[in-house]
Amino acid sequence: MFMIGNVSPKARELVQTCQDALNSAISICAPGVPLSEIGKTIEAIVKPHGFSINEQFCGHGIGKHMHDSPDIYHTYDKKMDKIIMVPGLVFTIEPIINTGKANGKVDADGWTVRTIDGGLSAQWEHTIGITEDGATIFTEKMVND
Repeated sequence: MFMIGNVSPKARELVQTCQDALNSAISICAPGVPLSEIGKTIEAIVKPHGFSINEQFCGHGIGKHMHDSPDIYHTYDKKMDKIIMVPGLVFTIEPIINTGKANGKVDADGWTVRTIDGGLSAQWEHTIGITEDGATIFTEKMVND
């Protein structure tokens, strides 16, 4: 996620809130935690700012296929209470939040998504793996000393 040029305060708030939601969701990931906690955590960060959370798209497991099970919802979903994080589970968390309505529409190219009301949108994503004592972020930028 990059901000280019003269970015409005509302857009900056949107981008920062999305990043905060992702980081907070990652911070609760550990063995024994239900996957539903990811959505609960994201909602707790996003809702006070008045932003909406896109529910058309979700994070996903990484396994034999790039988009594998389980789905990782960015809002609370009761059925995810039953799926518990275990060591070795690898998945993405990739919330999309908007200033207006939650959902978007896919362009004719089949790839580009725009908000349905023309509002601003932000997305951050990381791939993480559950370890014996927490989680590892696989997509975090590595900095050499």
